[in-house]
Amino acid sequence: MEIVSPVLDIFSRLWSCSAHSITYVRELKQNLNTLEISFNSLRCKRDDVNTRIEMAESNLIKPEKRTNVVSDWLQRVQALETKIQKILDDNEAIRNDGKSYFCCWGRKNCWSAYGLGKLVIRKQIAVESLLREGDFQDVSYRSKPDPFRQIPTFEVVGMDTKFNEVLESLVSKGNLVRLVGLYGMGGVGKITLLHKVNNEFAETELFDLVIFVVVSKDLSIKSIQNQIGKKLGVSWTEETEIYGRATDIFKVLKSRKFLLLLDDIWEGIDLKTVILFTTRSQQVCGFMEADERIKIECLDEDEAWCLFQQKVMKKALSCHPDVPEVAKRIAKECCGLPLALITIGRTMSSKTDLQQWLYALHTLQESASHFS
Repeated sequence: MEIVSPVLDIFSRLWSCSAHSITYVRELKQNLNTLEISFNSLRCKRDDVNTRIEMAESNLIKPEKRTNVVSDWLQRVQALETKIQKILDDNEAIRNDGKSYFCCWGRKNCWSAYGLGKLVIRKQIAVESLLREGDFQDVSYRSKPDPFRQIPTFEVVGMDTKFNEVLESLVSKGNLVRLVGLYGMGGVGKITLLHKVNNEFAETELFDLVIFVVVSKDLSIKSIQNQIGKKLGVSWTEETEIYGRATDIFKVLKSRKFLLLLDDIWEGIDLKTVILFTTRSQQVCGFMEADERIKIECLDEDEAWCLFQQKVMKKALSCHPDVPEVAKRIAKECCGLPLALITIGRTMSSKTDLQQWLYALHTLQESASHFS
C-alpha cells in the first residue's frame, strides 16, 4: 500500500493535466464564441467611456481632461483588440463549423489545437479583467487654466506717469474705455509698461482673468488663439478652424471679467473685448478701433541721464575726471530710449579707462549700429 499510494497520486495529477488539455481542445469552439461575446461587451464599455470623456472634454465652461488611469485602460483595450480580432479572424472556420475539435485527438494537428485553446482562455481572462477595471466612477478631472503669473520686470525712470495713465483708463469707475492701445517706437518701454500692468493685477480682484499674449509680426491667428486657450484650459486639434476656436473662447469668457494684453501687434486684429495692446504704429491703433490711444514717449534729458547712471557702476564713472561729461554725451546719443540707455549703460559699467569711453562716444556718433 505504501507503494500504491504515491503511484495513485501521480496518476491523479497526470489525469488532471490530461483532462485540462482535453478541455482546451474539446471546448475550443465554445471558448472562441465566448471570447467574441465577451470582447464585444468590452468594446461597448470602451465606447461608453469614450463618450463620457468627450462630453467632459468638450465642456468649455468647465473644461476637463481624462485621467491617466482611463488613458492607460483605453490603451490596453486597444492593444488587446488587435490580438483578439486576429485570433477570431484566423479561426472563423472553427467557430462556424458544427464539428468538435475533439475529433482530431491523436492526429498531428491536435497539439496546435491545444495551444490555441490555451491562448483563447488566457485572452478571455484578460478581457474579463479589463471589463472589471472599466467600471470607472470618474473618467476625467477638472482642467485648471494656467495660473496667473507675474512677469519679471524692472523699474524704469519716467514710467510712472504713463503707467498711472494706463491704469486710469482701465479701472476708473464709469469709464467706458474697452480697448486701450499703447504705441511708440521700438525700445521706448512699451513692453516694460505692459509687464507692469500685468503684475499690477496680481494682487487685485478687479479682473477674473489676466491673459498676456505675445503676438509678433509673423504669428498666425491660430497661434494667438492657442496662447489664449492655454490660459483658459482649452485646447483644439490643428484641424479646428479659426472661427470655431473664436466661438469656444467667447463661450468661456462671456461670463467673466477679463483683461487681455496683446504685445507687439503689427497689423489690425478684429477684437470685441477689453484689450490692452502694444504696437509701434498709431495707424494700427486706428485699425484696432482703440477707445484710448496712449503714446509712450522717450525720456527727457534729465530722466535719461538718471537712468543711465543707475546702470553704470559708480567705479566706472569715477575712473577719470573727464568720464562723467563723456558719459552725459553718450546718454544723450541714446535719444531718451530706455532700452538703449539700459543696454549701453550696462556695457559701459565695466569700462574704467577714459579712452574706452571716448571710443564708445565716437562709435555712437559715427555709426550706432556697430555698437555691440
